[in-house]
Amino acid sequence: MVLQARLHDKPTELAAACQPLSKQLQTIHSKMSEIVVSKGGKATFACELPDSSFTGKWLQNGMPLQDDGKRILISQSDAEHTLVLTKTKKNDEGKIVFKTDKGNVEVPFELTVTEPPAIDPVKFESLAQELNDLKTGSPMVLRVPFSGASGITATWSFNGKKIRSYDKQFKIVTTSSETKLTLEDFQPEHCGKYEVLLENAFGNTKVPVEVALSNVSGVNFQTMTVPGETVQKSSTMIIEQQEIPSKPAGNVKFDNMSANHFILSFITTSKGGDVESYVVEKSSGGNNWEQCAVFKPGDKTVQVEGLVVGKRYTFRIKAKNAAGESEALESRAVTVQKPSNPPVLDAEVVEKIKGEKNLKSGKDFRLKIPYTGFPLPIAQWSKDGKKLTTKGRIVSETSDVDTSFTISGLNATDSGEFSLLLKNKEGSAKASFKIVIIDVPSPPVGPIEMTKVSAKEMSFSWKTPTADGGCSIDGYMIERKDTKSPGWTPLTKVDPDTLSYTATGLTQGLKYSYRVKACNSEGESKPLTSQLVLASGPPSPPTAPEPTKVSSTAISIAWKEPTCDGGSPVTAYYVEARQDGGEWFPVPSSAVKGTTASLENLTPESDYEFRVCGKNSTGKGDWGESKKPITAMDAPEPPVIPESVKESLAKPVNFKAGDEIFLKVPASGIPKPTTTWSHNGKELKDERAEAKVVKGVAQFRLVDAKRSDSGTYSVTVKNSEGEANADITVNVTSAPEAPGGPVKILKASSKLINIGWAPPSDDGGLHITQYVVEKTVCGTDDEWSRLGKVFPGEDLRMTTDHVEKGKSYKFRINASNNFGTSPYLISNDILADDKYKPPAACEAPKISELTKSACVLSWPEPDDGGSAVTGYLVEMKRIGRRNWVPQNGGRLVHERTLKVKDLSQGNEYQFRITAENEGGSGPNGKESEIITAMDPIPPPPPPTDFQITDKTDKSVSFSWTSPSDLKSENFKGFAVERCLEGREQWEKCNTTPIRSSKFMVCGLKTGDKYKFRVRSYNDGGYSSSSGVNEFIEVKQLHEKPKISFDSSLGQVIEVVASGTLRLMASVSGKPTPTISWRKDGVDLDKRGVIQTQGGVTSLTIRNLAKSDSGVYTLDAHNPSGTIQKAVRLVVKDSPDPPCNIKLGEIQDDGSLLITWDPPKNDGGNAIKHYCLQKRDAYSRSFQTIKDKITGTNFHVRDLKPGCTYYFRIIAENDLGRGDGHQSNLLTVVQRRAPLRIERVQYGKINLNKAASINLALKPVSVKERSTAKFTCAVMGKPDPEITWYKDGVRLRANNKYSMRNHYGVCTLTISDCRPRDAGIYKCEALNPTGRACSEANLTVIAEKF
Repeated sequence: MVLQARLHDKPTELAAACQPLSKQLQTIHSKMSEIVVSKGGKATFACELPDSSFTGKWLQNGMPLQDDGKRILISQSDAEHTLVLTKTKKNDEGKIVFKTDKGNVEVPFELTVTEPPAIDPVKFESLAQELNDLKTGSPMVLRVPFSGASGITATWSFNGKKIRSYDKQFKIVTTSSETKLTLEDFQPEHCGKYEVLLENAFGNTKVPVEVALSNVSGVNFQTMTVPGETVQKSSTMIIEQQEIPSKPAGNVKFDNMSANHFILSFITTSKGGDVESYVVEKSSGGNNWEQCAVFKPGDKTVQVEGLVVGKRYTFRIKAKNAAGESEALESRAVTVQKPSNPPVLDAEVVEKIKGEKNLKSGKDFRLKIPYTGFPLPIAQWSKDGKKLTTKGRIVSETSDVDTSFTISGLNATDSGEFSLLLKNKEGSAKASFKIVIIDVPSPPVGPIEMTKVSAKEMSFSWKTPTADGGCSIDGYMIERKDTKSPGWTPLTKVDPDTLSYTATGLTQGLKYSYRVKACNSEGESKPLTSQLVLASGPPSPPTAPEPTKVSSTAISIAWKEPTCDGGSPVTAYYVEARQDGGEWFPVPSSAVKGTTASLENLTPESDYEFRVCGKNSTGKGDWGESKKPITAMDAPEPPVIPESVKESLAKPVNFKAGDEIFLKVPASGIPKPTTTWSHNGKELKDERAEAKVVKGVAQFRLVDAKRSDSGTYSVTVKNSEGEANADITVNVTSAPEAPGGPVKILKASSKLINIGWAPPSDDGGLHITQYVVEKTVCGTDDEWSRLGKVFPGEDLRMTTDHVEKGKSYKFRINASNNFGTSPYLISNDILADDKYKPPAACEAPKISELTKSACVLSWPEPDDGGSAVTGYLVEMKRIGRRNWVPQNGGRLVHERTLKVKDLSQGNEYQFRITAENEGGSGPNGKESEIITAMDPIPPPPPPTDFQITDKTDKSVSFSWTSPSDLKSENFKGFAVERCLEGREQWEKCNTTPIRSSKFMVCGLKTGDKYKFRVRSYNDGGYSSSSGVNEFIEVKQLHEKPKISFDSSLGQVIEVVASGTLRLMASVSGKPTPTISWRKDGVDLDKRGVIQTQGGVTSLTIRNLAKSDSGVYTLDAHNPSGTIQKAVRLVVKDSPDPPCNIKLGEIQDDGSLLITWDPPKNDGGNAIKHYCLQKRDAYSRSFQTIKDKITGTNFHVRDLKPGCTYYFRIIAENDLGRGDGHQSNLLTVVQRRAPLRIERVQYGKINLNKAASINLALKPVSVKERSTAKFTCAVMGKPDPEITWYKDGVRLRANNKYSMRNHYGVCTLTISDCRPRDAGIYKCEALNPTGRACSEANLTVIAEKF
């Protein structure tokens, strides 16, 4: 086999040329090309500039191109610049730009490199070698590898004929890089020319392959490449004429001459062409200038780098544009200074001072912080966010290496947050710390404000101190002094949260002054003292004003005098009132001399409150307010619906369907009544309904009325005095329902058809005006013809003789009223044919089992006319009306008996029966006898035990007992009647039936006399009466009040603390008594809930406390008298603190007798024992000395001399321990018997000896909060005087320091050591002949947290 191949490769060569249109100096004319070239092809770019002075460089996608002499060739011929890419690559795509050096003009080109299909000859040749062993009958596989852009398709042909996919002898498989043709069974006829066409979007390539059987192997193939397309676009770029700029004007300034921040500033103005930039040059001597910086126009400063410290430089500035550089503006010579840096504080020191520093008052505070930075910074100090003035006690200094801060003589006002801002022109540094000055607090903020002053007590308040001394305030000490006392008397110490106090036990007429001191762990502050205040004040509040007379336009009130007049007589009272919770106004406008007042011209039914205060020579006292609002209203009256209104409501009210039902019923009553509406006896619960009372009229609205809304609407008007009822009949009219069916065939023959029907089940609330009857032949239902009309009162039947034998007909009937027309009632098919005769007329029915609402009819069977009776139509007629109404819903009755329901009691009725068979309806039957719907009912039994229960000046109340054998289903109610003296006629007192067994007749005239009786009644009539035979005079009954507590309560009630007290009592009396509750003689106006209703009053107090223990009294008062009943309440709780702690004399052995009095309130249980505790004045917690002490005294032992103590005593009972009571401060001072040395008579020998130290002090180291002790031995004659010093400051004996000299052994004890106590302590011994000292250091080891 011989395979021969030929390869022809001719890449595309494209050129882009920019040809000048004219040779003008300032204009470049070029054809800018969008070039498309095949991969491997040649691309040429050319542009012609105005002249040869325009040089530049070629850029490819922003990167400069260099001439390599092979693939990239760059040349310039006069004004023409050329770039040649001899063999393009895919990554050559993009923007090719020629950029001029002068003017930065850019000439752009856009290059696109395409990739048409291509063949790799070497790889193809190696694959062709696989065909050298091709033989007949063996498979032949032709493989052609290719490359190029994606989307390459391969099309094979054999001997010029395209090989199709359905040619089964060939199999073609093409991938993204190779196409393969396979022939499974190669035969000689398969020799010939094979060709594959490779195509994509950028071109195609043909590869011919000749296959022949020969002794020589070879492959012949050829590739073809289609050149890419070049699209040329021309544009013109304009270069404006430019001039060299002029010399910059102004002066060169130096903002910073540091080596690391050397900055020039200047005024840059230059004439001539547009300035592109400014060039800065430097020279250190001679004419050697070197460019050191470049800046743009508009920049105000420029930084120069690379300068040497200490060297002198001169600078000059040139303006530059495309045309060249201007003359230079030269500066003066300057010397470069050392580098400048922002200040940086020593991090270790800054970290160390962070947080809170506790300092002792009176000491000095010194702080020094090292830093680095140049130039010298400025230190700015602030406290609590405000700038601090450094003068006087506060000094701030800054050197080259550190900054210091000093506060001399610290005091409480120095506490706060301190901040340091250290800054120079390069930057700033910050540090902060907090100082807390430990000292006694500042005095409370005044002045002391007297909030309440009387002859018995004074109340005053103060404000918290401005400084707490660095320790939390643990209380306030309160002291008092009067004009007769020489000194201050401690009253108490209150909690830190308490800023007020009420002092009692005053003597009227004396003047008192009070002072308050704040306390913390360091001691007490200076006192805040009040001015002298006289123990005399305004009176206490009068009793709560009570109404004496109330009407709708006026209210009269009265009150009792205050229990305390404040030290001077009450001269007048001031009364104020307010309406419905509004603003208070005076009643009257001037003061009242007595204890009564009146307010007139009131708004009816408004609520009024009153308050009264007394006045004496010192002013007005507190107000006494009424316990509850008083309503301006006349005497209560039950609701009344006038009879005239009821008569008008008896007529039905008509509404149309869809309209709004609006009903109004006038109703009066005091207090204002409420209304309840019902429909047909059921409570109304319809979202469409709305009921309200407006100005004495009960209104009812129901929107979108429906036919079902017809019926009886009942309204009940009710208040506390009674109720009234009224009924309104509402008829909602609409179109009627369809006539009652089915359509009855009364007669059907070949000559006529007679039909009948029943009235509609609902006539829409209106009378039926007519029935319209139509017919149609079956099969033509759309062709209805009117037969005629039937009017009310006529028989509901229609006869037509316009029929044809053998045909079937349909009939339809509708009913009409004044509202509209009903739907149709349609009959079944009716055949016009002669078949049967209708039955004969029925006999009159017999009536049995008659009641007020039903009866039973029965009748004999009539002659059936040859066809069995299929049913009976039963009709009823109410006497006085014309229409016969079908019963059983208009349906036929198949039995010869029927129970008729829904009769109206008392009405008269007649009945008739009509029989029907297949021949139609027979004639109407005979009418029955007239009957009345009523069943005989006997009257009810009479009530008994009628008696008068109450009388007022305008009303009489009675009660009675209902009969035991009363039948509730027939019972209507009771009727109360009265008869005025001198008359014989009895009048009804109630307009509606009374269902209860009590009633009150109102509206009577005082002094009139009546007889009263009560009767029960039902539909059968009234019973006999029960009443009083003598006349009763209308006047108020008087009965002294009576109080009856719950029988389960005793005289003493015990309740555990936090429990609930409930007291309930029945109170009776005529007239109704006024009820009030008191505790220990004081009205209960805030504590507890008092409820009084229906003669029963109750008092409820929740969360009982010990203070609620006492005697609770219930007062009942009316004009007939006053009665009181009391109950004692004991609240079981832990006891109160013991009181009156007394500290005895300290004995030589350090013991002390403490006595106290039992608690004022033992919590309702006997005291079991006491607990005695103590604490050091410098400690916050108490320690128990002795528990379970049964008496009220105890000997405390082992008290340390020089120490200060507080004692606390806690009482305990079966319910637990109460609060403790703390004693006054006690300082233990050891008393020793005086040392007596008998004088010895000696000769005159000088025994004086200078003071000396025999045993020196030694250093002491203790932990914080421990006790330190220094000891030394001294000698000398006479005995030296010992003085102790700390850091040169003399020490005094107090709670902190305890000093002792025992026969020359000197001891200094320091309690509760703190870091501030560390320092040098010195003991000095001094006598007339000499002085000696010894010093030692105290170290206090701070606690670690």
